[in-house]
This record gives sequence, structure tokens and C-alpha cells, in this order.
Amino acid sequence: MINMKSKHAGFTLLEVLLAVSITAMIGIGASQLLSSTANTKSMTDARADQLKLIQKMDYWLKRDLLQIAGRKTRDVYGNNVDEVTTDSEYLVELTHSGWASIPGDLLEVKRSNLQRVAYAIRSHKSDYCKDAVIDENNEEQGQCFVRLYWPVLDLASNSEPIIQVLLDSVESVQFYFRGQLLDRSNPSNTEKINEWQDAWPGPYYQSNLDPDLAQIKITIATKELGEFYRLYEVPRYAFIK
Repeated sequence: MINMKSKHAGFTLLEVLLAVSITAMIGIGASQLLSSTANTKSMTDARADQLKLIQKMDYWLKRDLLQIAGRKTRDVYGNNVDEVTTDSEYLVELTHSGWASIPGDLLEVKRSNLQRVAYAIRSHKSDYCKDAVIDENNEEQGQCFVRLYWPVLDLASNSEPIIQVLLDSVESVQFYFRGQLLDRSNPSNTEKINEWQDAWPGPYYQSNLDPDLAQIKITIATKELGEFYRLYEVPRYAFIK
């Protein structure tokens, strides 16, 4: 019997279209998976960089707030400024200890180991944020969180702060304070401030009482990480003479 089936029988058009469709689906899936992996890595790297900056910011805040010192200063007009105050152009301004002299032929100077610092939020349009990492496509938008410190305690008209950018792409930063008002002549008259206050010494301050700051809470909101807060203890009785 003769086999009439052709030796060169191929795929049908339906089989070819089915194979092409399956190959295309596999290619699209692989492309989407690769794109998703790349985007995830990019987001993870951005969050990791943000967390590194937050750790650095936390270092400076902890260093300053844990060493608050009871030393008032004078502004450029010669007016007394409290040890810790929110009554200025900054979020908070304070005096802290632990600023040692820098050894070196030209840098070694005789000065106090106290330092006046302040924290503030500024727009990317300002010179304060010139060292921030700014999105090239949106360079004039957003804010940065900065630390400022002065080489001297009592300011003169030409005293300019040195600026450190701590965190970029910041939406808001708020300082809160809690402590008590001490009456050393009559301890029973001491008034505890249990609620967080957005100003210090705040509305409870009385001239015959000594403000004894106990804790500072900082709430920060960023575009990448949302809102979070940090809580810092303050040296007790740091301002009491």
C-alpha cells in the first residue's frame, strides 16, 4: 500500500497564530515583570536613601536636644533670648553644650563650648536649600528641613548662620513641648504641663515660675514616607539657676 501523506506536511495557520500569540504573551509578561522589578528597586533605593537622611537628621536632633543648656543669648538688637524658644523666625531656637574647639593651626580659637542652633523649614526657592537634592523636573517646588548654627552665642549685626540641610522633600515639621513650671519658693504651686504644647514656654508661662522642659516631640511628614514622629528627652532642670 502506498502512503499518500506528504513528507513535507507543515503547521496549519491556526497553529502558527496560536504559537505567535503565546510567544507574544510571554514577552509582554516578561517585559512587565522586568519593568515592575526595576520600579520596585528604584522605589526601594529612594526609601533607603531617605531613611539614611532621617538617621542623620536624628543624630543631630538627639545631639542638640540631649545637651540643652541654661544659657540665654542676645539677638542682633541686644535683646535677651530664652534658652529654648519658639518665638522667632525658626521652628525652635536653643542653646546646647558639647561644642568643642577644633584643633589646628588656623582653626584653633578660644571660645565657649556652648552653641546656638535653630531648626527651620525653607522653600527650595531660598538659598537655605541650595545643598538639597532637588528633582530637576520640579526644582522650585517643595521644602527642605535645615539646621542652622552660629559661631557665636550673642549675635552681632554681621553674624550669619551656617546651614545644614537635614532632610529634603519635606511637607511639614512641627515641634511639641511638655514639662512643668516650677515654683521653687512654694513647690506645691508647681504646675505640670501634661498636654503637648506647640510653643515653649507657652501660654502657661508665669514670670514667677521656672520653665522646666522635659520632653520634645517632632512630627515630620515627607512625600516618600508619610508622617512619623520622634520623641526626645531633655536634661531635667537644665535651665534652673
